[in-house]
Amino acid sequence: MLSRKSVLARLLANENITVQQGNFPTAYFDVENRVLGLPLWKEMSADLYDLMVGHEVGHALYTPNADVLTEASKLVPFSYINVVEDIRIEKAVLARYPGLVSNFKRGYVELVEMDLFGTKDRDINKMGFMDRLNLKAKGRDLVEVEFSEEELPYFNKAMSVETFDEVQQVCIEIAKWLSEKKDENQDQDDNAEDESSESEQSNEMGDPSDESDEGDSDADDSGETTDDEDGGENKDDSAKGTGEVIPEDNDGEASEQSSPSQGSDSSDDIDLDSLPEIETENAQQKNMEKLSDLDNKLFVQGMTRSDYEGVKVGYKEVIEGRLAVAAACGKMYGCLTKDQEARKEALPKFLAETKQVVNLMAKEFDMRKAAYRSQRARTSTKGSINVNKLHAYKYDDNMFKQVTMLADGKSHGMIMLVDYSGSMHKSLEMVIRQTIALVMFCKRVQIPFEVYSFGSHNANFIQESSTRLTHFNFTNLRLSQVFSSDMSKAELNTAIESMFCLTLSNCASPSYIGSCELANMERLGTTPLNAALLAMEFAIKDFTRKNPVQKMNLITLTDGDSDHPGVVRGTDMRQDAFGVSRWNRVMEINGKRIELNMSDKYRENHNNTALILKAIAGKDVTTANFYITNRGGFHDSVSRTFPYIEGNGVDRAKSFGTAKAQMKAHGTWIVDDVDGYDRRFVVLDNTASMSAENDTFSVDQEATAAQIAKAFKKYSGSKKGNRLLTQRFAELLA
Repeated sequence: MLSRKSVLARLLANENITVQQGNFPTAYFDVENRVLGLPLWKEMSADLYDLMVGHEVGHALYTPNADVLTEASKLVPFSYINVVEDIRIEKAVLARYPGLVSNFKRGYVELVEMDLFGTKDRDINKMGFMDRLNLKAKGRDLVEVEFSEEELPYFNKAMSVETFDEVQQVCIEIAKWLSEKKDENQDQDDNAEDESSESEQSNEMGDPSDESDEGDSDADDSGETTDDEDGGENKDDSAKGTGEVIPEDNDGEASEQSSPSQGSDSSDDIDLDSLPEIETENAQQKNMEKLSDLDNKLFVQGMTRSDYEGVKVGYKEVIEGRLAVAAACGKMYGCLTKDQEARKEALPKFLAETKQVVNLMAKEFDMRKAAYRSQRARTSTKGSINVNKLHAYKYDDNMFKQVTMLADGKSHGMIMLVDYSGSMHKSLEMVIRQTIALVMFCKRVQIPFEVYSFGSHNANFIQESSTRLTHFNFTNLRLSQVFSSDMSKAELNTAIESMFCLTLSNCASPSYIGSCELANMERLGTTPLNAALLAMEFAIKDFTRKNPVQKMNLITLTDGDSDHPGVVRGTDMRQDAFGVSRWNRVMEINGKRIELNMSDKYRENHNNTALILKAIAGKDVTTANFYITNRGGFHDSVSRTFPYIEGNGVDRAKSFGTAKAQMKAHGTWIVDDVDGYDRRFVVLDNTASMSAENDTFSVDQEATAAQIAKAFKKYSGSKKGNRLLTQRFAELLA
């Protein structure tokens, strides 16, 4: 939803403002940096989102810069300015976009029902003027608010402001008026106390224990003195209450003159600290913090377009890096030395063998597409008349020229992600062979494709995020484009040859990691699969924009699970936040909100990857995974796929037996709908499932019958395994 609202906010603001959702206590608009911030709320309807966006867009359109606001807040409390300014900008934005009126009404209904303003079980009409003004301005017809004849002029002025200067002027007038009312009330209280004190003093002086003559005389004298003093005090206090002073003229008589502040815009005589607070404004801020869904949760920014461009390395740069490494190491693509010239024959042999498997895959794929066309065929029963059949009209109704309509097979596209983690050093040879085979298949059936290797290398690559807010940790992700259908024939051949040479180097040795045989962009590291999947949001969009395919496929080739979904702490994080590593991560990907569970429960890491994958792929992208593992990893994969859950209705023992039997018979285990993938191919790292190395049936001339039978069984098993994998893979693509 955030991505759609971001576009809406920019359109309404007529400006490319930045819209961010983060760990904020409330919504805001930064007029200086032009940033609209939205909090993560527990309950947020579409109307409430539109209300918040529309309100903050009003500030973007009409509220002046921060310097003007700062100067205004020196004259009157900022809360007063905020209330009246909200009246002005909401009135202006609703006049500009009348379609928002109904959203605002429904949104404020929700806020009132939430008791956002703290008015539940309270008599609104007994609240202060600014509170009633705030409620009436926001609630409009939703609330009944009364204003006295004295208050109505100020209410009408506040509701009719058009410019920020008028907002400031009205706030000063209201503040002065409220300050004077407070002084008047204080004077009345003081006078009441004085009268009570004088009455008590008079009673004491008339006590029977005192002498009557002295008492009467003192009473008369005291009465006269008290009358004079009271009169003077009342007159002075009255003058203070109305903002007037009483100077003496030349005759010693008092005369009234206007105060310098009367009728002026000056606010020098306003005691800002004495003004009443706006309870509804304070309650709104407090309750909005309570509505924010920040309890043990972090809103995490995903990857932006600029972040994606920063982590991506194009295929031209990759090829240049390999050539540079070859020149530095004195080897051809970093793998062949002078005493290894014989290995030059390895590539032609591999290509010839792989071509057989590619042809098999292409045949299966074409058969699937042909079946689709036949299934969609239909015959037209109307059209132009076939004059050659008019003579048979009495016994044959079929007089129209029939046209068989065949729906064209869907156009396909493929993006592949190849794991370049450190644990891949034992199986990298097989993975590279698999990747080249898939590239050759795509070229054979004319499917546009892109292949990326993903990994990390802390010492050579650190990518800074484009946001200062809390974001997903992809700082060490490297996304290298190793193949593309945009390559020329020469570039593709060079890419295949240079990548195949990596299979001939010392990949089986751990010392391979960090050696000169790989360019920095391709060195092995950790497994940032989750970060690489986030990058696929933009890779898929760019690919489908350039190649308008109908069926998109995302294939990953990995040997393990993704790194833990870490985050980089941003400016929106509360400084007192502890235990962040255990907090769930809330993200928005492709307009979908997901929540990553950070508990230590079994399978949570797999579930988190599945959530990211599903959000990236959606319903329009078919996903598959080639999981390269050893026998121990295979057993672990089966256990994760069929966990023991009491009462889940799964015959776990039978499922285990089926998986093991398939792996033994075909060298691969295929399972659907697991860990977010539509189909997973679990392949042992010592099995050449998508190569044709074992496709040649050959025996020694002196071989015994038993040896011939064993060789034929091995040959047949290889063909059978390849057949199953290619069939199921072609089925998935088509």
